[in-house]
Amino acid sequence: MSGRGQAMVVGAGVVGLACAKMLAQTGWDVVITEQHEHLGSEVSARNSGVIHAGIYYPQKSLKARCCVRGKQLLYDYCAEKGIPHRNLGKFIVGTNEQEDEILLKIRDTAAKNGVVLELVPGAQAMEQEPALSVTSALWSSTTGIVDCHELMFAYLGDAENCGAIFVPHTSIQGTMLQGSQVVVEGLSSGEDFSMAVDLVVNAAGLRAYDLAAQHWSDAPKPPQKFAKGNYFSISGKGPFDTLIYPTPVPGGLGIHYTADLGGRGRLGPNVRWVEQETYDVELDDEIVFREAVRRYWPGVEDRTLSPDYSGIRPKIAGDDFVIRRDGPIINLLGIESPGLTSSLAIGEIVANLAVNTD
Repeated sequence: MSGRGQAMVVGAGVVGLACAKMLAQTGWDVVITEQHEHLGSEVSARNSGVIHAGIYYPQKSLKARCCVRGKQLLYDYCAEKGIPHRNLGKFIVGTNEQEDEILLKIRDTAAKNGVVLELVPGAQAMEQEPALSVTSALWSSTTGIVDCHELMFAYLGDAENCGAIFVPHTSIQGTMLQGSQVVVEGLSSGEDFSMAVDLVVNAAGLRAYDLAAQHWSDAPKPPQKFAKGNYFSISGKGPFDTLIYPTPVPGGLGIHYTADLGGRGRLGPNVRWVEQETYDVELDDEIVFREAVRRYWPGVEDRTLSPDYSGIRPKIAGDDFVIRRDGPIINLLGIESPGLTSSLAIGEIVANLAVNTD
């Protein structure tokens, strides 16, 4: 056993794996548990794969700090490891005077986070992206895309190279403090197990609150309904060379255009509040998508939209990341977007908290 002790990371999404990598590299003996067979099959595999710049988040919030720090760490890591990624840049677009005013406020928020956005006239944006129809736009030069699956495999590989063990088909039912340790109980491949560890990192995504509430009575709660987002793929060649985002809407960033590393375009996500955790794409959302996107891309009417995939945001009250240590347990709550971008920065914080007993 190492000098640090034994740590269990609950949840093998991109953030949990980044934490496991950081802990293993700083001397912890790490076990990574995942209730499913594959890495990141819930939140991490069901997002846009965007490397965010750090634009929208309130100054000094954890989202702002982790996104700006994590963005640079992530670009450097992808370059070092050869992980497929691309710095495409992105336009945030306005389509009327009211939205143009909102863009100015977004630019000011970004500047407070140290992110410089260029305000460009609509004509200039449309010259660069002829399929657009906008009155003005903000240009973000540091936004990009990344292959999230390759990133997760790289994080896991780094952790395993330092002795970490990945255990799939393992769900954690409970944690109980026992002296300076935590006794973790659950099911692994259908069998009951109990294990004492020196540190637990609760990176369970949609399940993180349930674990935290067992020992943290006033943990910030998730909403009563699930914040689901659907994606639709676009037929034919992608209409844009960059990412295109509208002005934000309550609960999300609006139905935006992204592309994968193969150039296939998609639209989404929207925000649909649902009672059950389901991942079927609601087909009637196509009407909503076309209506929203038509405002900045009239050509959507000439394309076929096909249901692609959906995801659920692990939201909590307060709308910021929560990273908190309680004794030998570190809880990560509300790690929605920009969690992917922030993953290495969150891993740094967790690794520091793991050795700080104050």
